[in-house]
Amino acid sequence: MKILFVDKHDRLREFRLTRAKLTMAGVLLFLASVSVISFTFRPLTEMLYRQKITKMKEANENLARLAHSFWNQVQHMENRLGSLESNDEAMRTYAGLKQMEADFRRVGTGGNRYDKTTEIDYLMPSNELKVSDLLVGVDQLERLINLERYSYMTLDSAYQHTIARTEATPSIRPINTGYFTDFFGWRNDPFTGERKFHYGLDISSPKGTPVHATADGVVQYARRRGGYGLVVAVAHPYGYETLYAHLSRMLVRPGQKVSRGDIIAEVGNTGRSTASHLHYEVHEHGTPGNPLNFFFSGYLK
Repeated sequence: MKILFVDKHDRLREFRLTRAKLTMAGVLLFLASVSVISFTFRPLTEMLYRQKITKMKEANENLARLAHSFWNQVQHMENRLGSLESNDEAMRTYAGLKQMEADFRRVGTGGNRYDKTTEIDYLMPSNELKVSDLLVGVDQLERLINLERYSYMTLDSAYQHTIARTEATPSIRPINTGYFTDFFGWRNDPFTGERKFHYGLDISSPKGTPVHATADGVVQYARRRGGYGLVVAVAHPYGYETLYAHLSRMLVRPGQKVSRGDIIAEVGNTGRSTASHLHYEVHEHGTPGNPLNFFFSGYLK
């Protein structure tokens, strides 16, 4: 390839451009371009790198602060659960439940230790809390919560059972007024004078005085029963039965559910009775008991 040009003396010159010269020129131009680019972008690259490093340091510091805050919350919650553990022991005592053994609590809260450093630990400053330690704390906290949840479910079941048993246990006076005339035990029969065992408690009161169920239960029968006159018998859970005799009026029917304090009848003088009064009996698993032992409160609540 020939290139003609005029020199400074106005003479015509000829320049022959070969393939080798073109290749050499291209190489020189490329090297020059690379040098210019390197010279121009190297400072820019270093500046961007420094900015990235700065942002990473800030992110790591924020991560460390967040981890510490989280760790403090975990510790605070563990302390509060420690207080709940003390309350748990007290409530178990009140409910008559066996205390949890120390070994059982340790099994419930031990957990697995993280022997290996997690990847995120490398982002934390060397003198800071390890994220793996934080994971151990969270795992232990979860186990503590599950243990207390199990314990409280057991306590709730025990309390529900206690409440049900309390509501089914005769515990109040069947009438609010009157005075005791005959007690549970041996006495002279008022009609024959013979020595006989009296299986209930007689409470003198005017005719028509409301008679209350002394516990939750179901009316077993409401009818006339020989010398007892008009009688209402109530069956209660856990083996209790109460009997109310010499009534003037029955206000319930067999199979009816009643609650402690419900009015079920009125005092009267039916059957073998010398005056208006209530004859009241309490049976436990078929055995008569002294009604005075079941008066947990003197009057209706």
